[in-house]
Amino acid sequence: MRDPDSWEDPDEFKPERFLSPKEDEKELAFKYLPFGSGRRGCPGGNLSQIFVGTAVGVMVQCFEWKIEGGKVNMEESFEGMNLSMVHPLKCVPVARPQAFSFTCNL
Repeated sequence: MRDPDSWEDPDEFKPERFLSPKEDEKELAFKYLPFGSGRRGCPGGNLSQIFVGTAVGVMVQCFEWKIEGGKVNMEESFEGMNLSMVHPLKCVPVARPQAFSFTCNL
């Protein structure tokens, strides 16, 4: 825990070393920009994040995903504030019938 290779002045009590740098806070703020912030922020922001996680989980559970083509090109393109793939990934969902019978009974 008091490794001098990992910490500057490891024997001194400095709780501020665990605070994130200001640059990280700015990046984190941009991730949630579509929901606004403060008093007038979207009341459904947390609900939407939970729903997206649930929707992705159900899609993984209910479908077998096939990739068109043999190899995925991971080349990236950065335009404005968006990072995307140069060649979009094309997937074909194939339904798993046993998964649909389970989720329909919930």
